Amino acid sequence: MPLVPLEHLDEVREELVKASKSKHRRLLVIMGDDDSRLMATLLDFLYEVKDLIASEKVLYTYHSFYSDGSMRREFFEKGAPKDITIEYVSYHKLDTVLGRTYGACIADFINNLEPNDLGKIMGVVRGGGIYIFLMPTPNRLMSTVTRFQSNLIVPGYTDKDLKRYFEKRLLNKLMEHQGIAIYDADNRYWVKKFGQVASRLYEEPKLVFPEKSKIPLKVFRLAVTQDQVEVLKIIENFYSKAEKEKMIFVLTADRGRGKSSAIGIGVGWLAHRLRRAKGRCNIIVTSPSPSNVQEVFRFSRKVLELFKHEVDSHEDEEGFIHKVTAKGIEIEYVTPFEALRTRGDLLVVDEAASIPVPLLFKLLERYNKVIYSSTVHGYEGSGRGFTIRFLHRIRNEKGVKLYEYEMEEPIRYARDDPVERWTFDTLLLDAEPKELSQEDFSLIESQQVVYVAPDEEELFLKNEDELRQFFGIYVMAHYRNNPNDLGIMMDAPHHFVRMARLENGKIVVSMELAVEGNMDEDLCRESARGAWLMGNIIPDRVIKHYKILDFGKLKGIRVVRIATHISAMNKGLGSFALAKLEEEAKEKGFDWVGAGFGVTYELLRFWLKNGFVPVHMSPERNPVSGEYSIIVVKPLSEEAKKIVDVIAKEFKQKLLGSLASPYFDLEPEVALLLLEALPDPNPKLALSKLQLARFLTYAWSDMTVENCMDVFNMVTKHYFLSSSRPTLTEKQKLLLVSKILQAKSWRLTCDELNMTLTEATSLLKETAQTFSRHYLGIGSPTEAEKYFYLHVDKIEP
Repeated sequence: MPLVPLEHLDEVREELVKASKSKHRRLLVIMGDDDSRLMATLLDFLYEVKDLIASEKVLYTYHSFYSDGSMRREFFEKGAPKDITIEYVSYHKLDTVLGRTYGACIADFINNLEPNDLGKIMGVVRGGGIYIFLMPTPNRLMSTVTRFQSNLIVPGYTDKDLKRYFEKRLLNKLMEHQGIAIYDADNRYWVKKFGQVASRLYEEPKLVFPEKSKIPLKVFRLAVTQDQVEVLKIIENFYSKAEKEKMIFVLTADRGRGKSSAIGIGVGWLAHRLRRAKGRCNIIVTSPSPSNVQEVFRFSRKVLELFKHEVDSHEDEEGFIHKVTAKGIEIEYVTPFEALRTRGDLLVVDEAASIPVPLLFKLLERYNKVIYSSTVHGYEGSGRGFTIRFLHRIRNEKGVKLYEYEMEEPIRYARDDPVERWTFDTLLLDAEPKELSQEDFSLIESQQVVYVAPDEEELFLKNEDELRQFFGIYVMAHYRNNPNDLGIMMDAPHHFVRMARLENGKIVVSMELAVEGNMDEDLCRESARGAWLMGNIIPDRVIKHYKILDFGKLKGIRVVRIATHISAMNKGLGSFALAKLEEEAKEKGFDWVGAGFGVTYELLRFWLKNGFVPVHMSPERNPVSGEYSIIVVKPLSEEAKKIVDVIAKEFKQKLLGSLASPYFDLEPEVALLLLEALPDPNPKLALSKLQLARFLTYAWSDMTVENCMDVFNMVTKHYFLSSSRPTLTEKQKLLLVSKILQAKSWRLTCDELNMTLTEATSLLKETAQTFSRHYLGIGSPTEAEKYFYLHVDKIEP
């Protein structure tokens, strides 16, 4: 006898039958605090609809870290129908299911509700299928500290300080949307029924294949939407040689449109044809994570097997395919930064919105054929900003044959799916800022902009229009956004938001901020010994690398993210918002404002322009972005100024000594910007007579620079450390960084600085002569000549 009344079971079945006719999905939320009732209710509903979902596997996701989560899974496994296939996946392994299709997904959110986990599962169920969420009752949800939330409670705060706006928003959105029902398992009643969902009978589209194509019909038949067919028709062009111009395909789509599988089909066919044409084929696939490209590999393999190739798939330790090989064929995954050091017949860049635009252009310089693809609205981040920023530049590039396509048709369910609509709305995946008119630009020019500290409850839970504007600016302006960003902003007790908006209410700058520091002596000592501290990113790095405990006791504000409306960049709005933040921070007794970011010339210049001081840079590049992470701080109190001055001087010394390694590949322009922004300790230049002799012989005679590189290095460091500096051109300074401090070869130096060897060697010798005049008081070959003829008894020991 089922626990759930028959009329309640019938209600879900009838709704799912209706959904299957329109190829839409439904979401059933089962809430309860009694685990046995919760699981019995789940099984009752599952048995009622099992015949409707049996054509595909059922995904069961749970938290294996919690004993009760594992117990619920065991209870379910024992009672589950034996005639359906169930796949059990713990949340920390969710990446392995991306791209797969299920008839239903059961998600146990009792112990933890992490926004990213929610985002990952919401695309895997086919039309006619159902999501079943297991959740605690609202009272319990709002009093439990989840795993996700526990990571947001930093020293100085407790679980009572959690804001919990994300959970409140989630509950509100479940109540608002149609196609979603909520059932109370403890009391066996509907909190909310599915409601009226606008739908129409789904008709399977008839695909139209090209009459003439190099791609055989059997390959086209692997496509399931017309969008995929159109993508294959574009990829067909990549079989021809890229001679006078580079070939680029920019493919965008919302999540679940089959872009990765379409690329995989095209890549498999290309590999087959190129192997036949020239005996071998090497295709490079890159993405922020190998999990993003599993469908590319799966479908590439499927096509190669269609052409009777003997194919091997190579997996990494986590079970992700990182290489597909056949005789004469290699399709291999590498990280975006590694892709700069490899070569291939074609480069596929998946989830390109999660990769910095400068790195995307560096990849384009290296490869003649590139396919860039990105999710427009998805848990991985938004590609809309990428599309605007990247395509705007690439359309103006000379020597480029550009193809563009945006896929719209979902592959697992029909358009206007209510569950997708709920997902996008709840996680703000499709949030966008308001469009700016000429009147708005006039307001910006006349500085009719106000700095706002919003009421967060009002912003996050009531003012949906303003929230979508606020978060939409991040979606457009940043290349990395995911649902956890939203969850942190809404729940973390030490995070808060500020904005700049026009007097008509349109938001033009969004800022997410975090309070850091105010650490006690014991915590500072833990950091100095190498312990990893929650939050407190800037104090932790400063203490770890400089051992100055005093900095940890100061109170500061870290700018987690600052973004300007993409249509209003370079109009001083970001600087305006920072200046207002500093005023507020001073009034409230904060000692510093700081930020950490992947260093690029443009970003660094922005922070330096606003008076921030670089204090630390990571010794390794981020494997995805290819950037070094840097921390900048603007001291507000006298105590902070004293400490920042000390560590900035030390950082300059360290940077000068580290440009050959580990910062050998740091862009010279960035290195120069850093060196010129840091304070000057003004040390003495102490050279022996023999060192002088070698340096002067290079400067004024015929010795090569390689014979006095050690001395030139000393003099160059003195130049950058001294406040007394002779005038040098930008090219000369960059030459000093690249050739002398980074010790690069002449070929690499000339390539990097776009100079001929003659120009570079001549400029460097002129620089040596300038140094000779300014620091050594020797301005001609005649004056230098006395150091060319030395006697041993005249040389100081």
